Amino acid sequence: MAPKKKSAKKNKGDINEMTIIVEDGPMNKLNGLNTLLEGGNGFSCISTEVTDDLYGTNLMEGLSKTRQEGFLCDLTMATKTKSFSVHKVVMASCSEYVKNVLKKDPSIQRLDLNDVSPTGLASAITYAYSGKLTLSLYTIGSTIATAIFLQIQSLVKMCCDFLMQEVSVENCMYVANIADTYGLKSTKEAAQKFIRDNFIEFSETEQFLKLTYEQISDFLMDDALQLPSEIMAFQIAMKWLDFDQKRAKYAADLLNNIRFGTISAQDLVNYVQTVPRMMQDTECRKLLVDAMNYHLLPYQQNLLQSRRTKVRGGFRVLVTVGGRPALTEKSLSKDILYRDPDNIWRRLTEMPAKSFNQSVAVLDGFLYVAGGEDQNDARNQAKHAVSNFCRYDPRFNTWVHLADMTQKRTHFSLSVFNGLLFAVGGRSSEGCQASTECYVPSSNQWQMKAAMEVPRCCHASTVVDGKILVTGGYINNAYSRAVCAYDPSSDSWQDKASLSTPRGWHCAVSLGDRAYVFGGSQLGGRGERVDVLTVECYNPHSGQWSYSAPLHTGVSTAGAATLDNKIYLLGGWNEIEKKYKKCIQVYNPDLNEWTDEDELPEATVGISCCVITVPSRKTRESRASSVSSAPVSI
Repeated sequence: MAPKKKSAKKNKGDINEMTIIVEDGPMNKLNGLNTLLEGGNGFSCISTEVTDDLYGTNLMEGLSKTRQEGFLCDLTMATKTKSFSVHKVVMASCSEYVKNVLKKDPSIQRLDLNDVSPTGLASAITYAYSGKLTLSLYTIGSTIATAIFLQIQSLVKMCCDFLMQEVSVENCMYVANIADTYGLKSTKEAAQKFIRDNFIEFSETEQFLKLTYEQISDFLMDDALQLPSEIMAFQIAMKWLDFDQKRAKYAADLLNNIRFGTISAQDLVNYVQTVPRMMQDTECRKLLVDAMNYHLLPYQQNLLQSRRTKVRGGFRVLVTVGGRPALTEKSLSKDILYRDPDNIWRRLTEMPAKSFNQSVAVLDGFLYVAGGEDQNDARNQAKHAVSNFCRYDPRFNTWVHLADMTQKRTHFSLSVFNGLLFAVGGRSSEGCQASTECYVPSSNQWQMKAAMEVPRCCHASTVVDGKILVTGGYINNAYSRAVCAYDPSSDSWQDKASLSTPRGWHCAVSLGDRAYVFGGSQLGGRGERVDVLTVECYNPHSGQWSYSAPLHTGVSTAGAATLDNKIYLLGGWNEIEKKYKKCIQVYNPDLNEWTDEDELPEATVGISCCVITVPSRKTRESRASSVSSAPVSI
């Protein structure tokens, strides 16, 4: 038997040099573990993403360390006096400027930045490698300048946030100047708002006295400047003028920004006329004389309105006038309420006399109240119609009795057009009226105008396309669809397309270039009064009516006004429930929908509604100073 051949042993040299034999390497271990899964041991093999929260921080620290060691740095950023070694990829990742330079020439190794300060560049590089920075008002300028130059927007924002975080009465003007220097618009506006809101405290600092004429003039011109009274604005202006005799040349121009017309006549005499400059300087004296004439000629004030008669810091509010509240159904109200910016109803003032179903209008900032009834008599409302006419000035919280209307009127309409007021239709103890009369503020007189073709009452009117549009109402003992328009330029009436639904005791307002009619009542099939929910919109260009979204709740003798491009319908009488309502319904023309907002303090009918500008609460609370308080010293 032949002997077995022995297998030849392989020499180590015969093994391929690229082959590595691993008896128990990582892959073998992994394969061994995977066999446990293949046996179906009930493991869940769903993938889950996990995060190392410290990775980003560690990466930034590692990059920063390599830069400090000069390891792998491939770009030198140089100012006129100092150079910095950095990594291209780090700087390009946060700086649009560096990124754009490297896009044009990736091989560049040195970047000269002669318009950048060493301090600013050092700050920008520190931020690029850490996202952190120690900021100071003393060095913030160089950092902002560099961040803007290198187009590092996140660093610019961080600097802006720091400025507003550090702003104070002492440094607010410095912050505003920095923001202005580097074109930081939003930061400048925020700093200026801080100054406006804290202007009294600011006026007591050295920074205030260093203001330029242009700067203080801009502040005193600003409608949003927060001051308790215009007397204080005058005193602050005088403080700046008196600080340096060289500023005397600015006196008239600077004081032209003071709203002397909003200072009472008594305060003008006590606190303005007593200042020597106001009597010695011809131009300054003219400002004082103009203000005194404004108060001496109340009926001319409409013609004398200007920026110097406009209340500072006023805001537009929704106002309700008079009416008959549900809780005291037999009593009429004298209250005038307004809704403040927090949607809280507050008492603004009260009318000289109780009133119901009156009409109101706003002209040149004044609130006019006309007609209505001075007694509650459900059986014969027209019997108690009045011709009263008065004007309320929200700046001074004062009333002026004006010339009565030529005729007594209730359930009529009052419209403003081209500086005049037009009273149309209505009824009195003598019956329904077709007459139209016009009030001329400058002469404090009413003038009769062309009458409507037929008498009507319980209608509504609004101004659209240069004409007074009169809609619906009660004509010949029936609710009407009839519409007519008065043209003041020709003193003539013209019939227009009728409403789709007859109605009376409704409301009408204009919004944009359209007129809207809503609410009111009509007669049902059995002769009963029913609520009208349909809303109609008039297009003066086509002369046609169309439907808009209907009301949620039907109301008659409600109040209506427009504010912030929306229509407000307040209170009124609901026929279905036989109840006074306190609801506020709001129409948004952009969405063509009505929504229910907060409610009136009390359910009321026969109220009138409008929008006027009132002083801020702080100013109103200090209005007593125009009667009996000492001037505020600066």
